[in-house]
Amino acid sequence: MKYSHYLVFVTAMMCLLMSAGNADAQAWQTVNTGTGSTLTEVFFADENTGWISGAGGLLMRSTNGGTNWAIQNSGTGNVLWALFFIDHNTGWACGNGGTMLKTTDGGTAWSSQNTGSGVPLWYVHFADPLNGWTSGSGGVILRTTNGGTSWQSGSSGTGNTLYSVFFSNTSTGWVTGDGGFIARTTNSGLNWIQQISGTSELLHCANFANSSTGWITGFSGRIISTSNSGSNWTQQSTGTGVFIRSIDFAGPYHGFAAGDGGTILSTSNGGLNWTLNNSSAISNFYSVCTLDPLTAWAVGENGTLRRTTTGGIEPKTLGLTFLIEGMYDPVNDSLMTDSAMVIVRQPLFPFAPVDTSRSVTGTQGYCEFEFLKLSNGVPYYLEVKHRNSINTWSASAVTFVSDTISYDFTDDSSKAFGNNVALKGSRYCIYSGDVNKDGIIDATDAGLVDNDAAAFAAGYLSSDVTGDGFVDGADYALTDNNSFNFIGVISP
Repeated sequence: MKYSHYLVFVTAMMCLLMSAGNADAQAWQTVNTGTGSTLTEVFFADENTGWISGAGGLLMRSTNGGTNWAIQNSGTGNVLWALFFIDHNTGWACGNGGTMLKTTDGGTAWSSQNTGSGVPLWYVHFADPLNGWTSGSGGVILRTTNGGTSWQSGSSGTGNTLYSVFFSNTSTGWVTGDGGFIARTTNSGLNWIQQISGTSELLHCANFANSSTGWITGFSGRIISTSNSGSNWTQQSTGTGVFIRSIDFAGPYHGFAAGDGGTILSTSNGGLNWTLNNSSAISNFYSVCTLDPLTAWAVGENGTLRRTTTGGIEPKTLGLTFLIEGMYDPVNDSLMTDSAMVIVRQPLFPFAPVDTSRSVTGTQGYCEFEFLKLSNGVPYYLEVKHRNSINTWSASAVTFVSDTISYDFTDDSSKAFGNNVALKGSRYCIYSGDVNKDGIIDATDAGLVDNDAAAFAAGYLSSDVTGDGFVDGADYALTDNNSFNFIGVISP
C-alpha cells in the first residue's frame, strides 16, 4: 500500500512538472476566445481571473488564465470600450451611449448605472471601491465618490475626445485625448491643468507606475514618458510607426505596449529601450494587460487574444539527454522519470549562473529545458542538477543557434567535464548518491541512506537513490560504492 501511495504521489508530481515544462512556451501564445468580435479591453486581477469587453456589449470572464472564456450577460448591445476591476468581485465597464455597468460578484450579474451622459465613454478607472472616473467624447469627464451610484460632471478644459483617464491615487490623475491633449489634477478631478505633450497628434492610453512615473501612447508609434508627474514629457524610441493603442506596466521598469498590425512591444527598463515581440498576429490590438514582468495578455480585432508567460521573450530550448545512475535500467534501456534542473553558467571564472530551468526526464533520458535569459551565439557551460546525484558539467561551453541546442551526456564519457560519468551497459550516467548535495559522495551520504533503510523509509526521498519508492540495501550499496571511489563534482 505504501508503494501504491508513493506511485500516486510521484505520478501527480511528474504530471505537474511536465505540464509546466511542456507548455507552449513561445513568446506569445494564441488563445481561442470563441468569438470573432472586436475585443476592446482585457483586465486580469491575478494570474487566473480576468475579463474581456468588446463590441455588441460583449463581456467574458476567465478563471484559468485566459485558456477558457465564459460569456457574461451585460444587458446592453452597445460597444463596451473599457473595463476596470478593483478586486476579484467589483468592477465597471463603460461604452457607447454613456453606458456604465457595475458588478459586485465578478460579473455574474451586471447592473446599469446612470452617468447622465449620452456620449461614448472611452475609459473608466477607479482608485478604490468608491472613487472613480470615466472619460469620453466632447471633453466629458465624470467622477463618482460612491462607487458609481451617482456620477458628477467635471470641467476638463477641452472639447476634445478624451480616450484615457488614469489615477495614481484618489487625488492625482491624468486624462489624454485628441490634439495631443494631456491634463493633470491633484484634487480628484475638481480642476484640471493642461500639460505640454510636445505633439498635436492623438494621445490614447495613459498608464502610471506611481505619482511621478508614467507613459502615454498615441499615433505614429508614439510613446511619451515622464518622471516628474508630467511637468516634462519625453518621446521614447519605439522603432515602429503604427498606432499604439494601449500600454500597461508592472512597476516602473517592466511593461508592454500594443497596437495596430499585431504590434506588441516590451521593455524592462521603463521604456528606454522597446523590443518588438513576435505576436504572430496581424489584427489591430486594442488593449494589453500586464500582471507581472513575465505575464501579460493582449486583445484586439477579430477575437484576437495573445498571452505570454515569458515576458514576450522567445525562450531558448535545450534538448538534453542524460541518465541517472541509480534510476537507469540498462537491460531494458529505461530510466525512471524524475525532475531535474539545468544551471546555465558563464564560460569564464567564476562561472556565474545566468539562468536555470527545471524539467522532467523521459524514459530514454531526453528532456527539454526552456530559458529566458540566454542569447544566441554566446558560449555557456551546462550544469545538470538532480536531487541525489552528483552535479555534472558539460565538457566545454556550448552555444545556442537559432534559439536551440542539443546535448547528449550518454553517448560518450568525454561529454562530461572530467569524464565524470558512470558506464552502465552501453550508456553513460551521472553518478547517484549525493544525498545531502554537498558535492561529494561520502560516508555522510551512506549514513543517511543506512538510517532510512533501517527505518524502512518509503516515499519520494533523497535517500532513495534507485527511485523505487523504498530506501533499502540497493540504495546503500550504490551510495557506499561511489563513496569508496571518492566520487564528487568535477567542474572547470
